[in-house]
Amino acid sequence: MSMINRHIPINRYECRGMTLVEVLVAAVIIGIGLLGVASLQLTALQGASNADYRSRAADLTSALADRMRANLYAVEANEYRLEAPVDCTNPPNEVCAMSPDDTSSSHLTDCSSTQMATYDLWEVSCRNGVQTSLPGGEITVVCEDNPFSGGDGNDCSPNSDFVVTITWQVQSDTTIPTTETVVTRIVPGSPRD
Repeated sequence: MSMINRHIPINRYECRGMTLVEVLVAAVIIGIGLLGVASLQLTALQGASNADYRSRAADLTSALADRMRANLYAVEANEYRLEAPVDCTNPPNEVCAMSPDDTSSSHLTDCSSTQMATYDLWEVSCRNGVQTSLPGGEITVVCEDNPFSGGDGNDCSPNSDFVVTITWQVQSDTTIPTTETVVTRIVPGSPRD
């Protein structure tokens, strides 16, 4: 007995590709994957933005430390202590020159150490500073009195450390606002007489 190949007719509608249900299932799976990618992208953008804010806070702290080291007489007179926010709507009367002989422009003046400290705090807080470049940004500068210099805890004794704290609102996907803080200890030194 020999086997004979028989041609079995196939319904031509059965061989036509995917059904609508298979296409819908594939579309749902691709949609879920794209939502995951979009969520990952949002998280990456928030992380990058928060890293930028952290970098700005570190730069502003460094700028204030440099300004304090350049004006040690005001540091010794406790002029850099800042426990309440600076009023950015009311700039200081004197726009201080960066050095005493730099009064070439008509709007720059030669300031005292107290005026320079006031100007420095306003500059770091307001002009492209903490309050204007960080969301909800706040800065405090407090003194940690040096107990070895006969400090009484009220004013900063010579060679006391200053602690600069900058806080701001962090971008997150939660409804509860959170803050981030950069705390830096500054040892400005004391003026030479």
